[in-house]
Amino acid sequence: MHRNSYSLAALAAAAVPGLVPVRTTPIATPTEDLDVAGVVGEQGRRVMVLSPSSTASGVRLEKDLKVADALTGTPLHGVIPPVLGFVKLSEGGRAAVTEAPVGRPLMLEDLQESPDLARSMGQVLARIHTVPRYAAEAAGVESFTPEALLAEHRERVLEAKEGGHLPAAVAQRWEALLEDEELWHVTPQFIHGDLSEESMFHAEERISALRDWSSSRVADAATDLAWLISTLEPERFDELYAAYRQELPTEVHPRLVERAQALGEFAVAEWLAHGLETGDESIVSDARGMIADLDADLAQLARDEAERTYDALSSRDEQP
Repeated sequence: MHRNSYSLAALAAAAVPGLVPVRTTPIATPTEDLDVAGVVGEQGRRVMVLSPSSTASGVRLEKDLKVADALTGTPLHGVIPPVLGFVKLSEGGRAAVTEAPVGRPLMLEDLQESPDLARSMGQVLARIHTVPRYAAEAAGVESFTPEALLAEHRERVLEAKEGGHLPAAVAQRWEALLEDEELWHVTPQFIHGDLSEESMFHAEERISALRDWSSSRVADAATDLAWLISTLEPERFDELYAAYRQELPTEVHPRLVERAQALGEFAVAEWLAHGLETGDESIVSDARGMIADLDADLAQLARDEAERTYDALSSRDEQP
């Protein structure tokens, strides 16, 4: 069941001894079945309360908190709000209260406008991807082999193609990417798995908090970069990626950025499948529009390449 801000404040008071709520503030969440609010106490203390409104969201919340707890012993501890308490819900499950994230929710415009913030994002991503596997396994996250990851991508693209949703040029590009064996030489690493504006906070030109670890797993580091490379301006992404590489203790795969770009494209097929499965025509229309845009981009690239080839041949023929 969903709860309003007053009910969430009451849950916070029950979970945290001595907390007397004065007011609440809404906080966006990536999922519709998780109620989240910021609560300000009498002495100005700020906490965040998270209450699942379904069994599925309760399972995700428990995984989120278990992973976050496992990460408190890693270099990420400074960006993970600590849990302050729990309270049982009448319908089953429990709500959780954490310290309020420092700063304010991150918007893409913030990253676009701030080189320092982009570099901080790159540093935090590197720290995520260097979390030891034993810490991830202690939190019970799933681990995927490179073969399993590639099979998942193949299935996603095949479904879109067989459903008649892919123009020929897009289908050919995606199939060529999937056949490029070197591109998919992945060393699985711990990843967040579902980065979004709702999962990050920032303050003073740095990433100050990360939340929602329910999709974390040991998989392809390119997954966490895919969203950023597909949304940020190239110059800003380059700054983020340079900071990412500098923070890592080891060299990255030489084609990591290329793979992230591919995963960003494949995500459109996943978005389309989600829209079709849920019968949400707005999602289906959005995904089809993105596929059409990619098709147009590929057509323009083909024209540009043809013009370059023609110019080169013409120049050679004109030479004495």
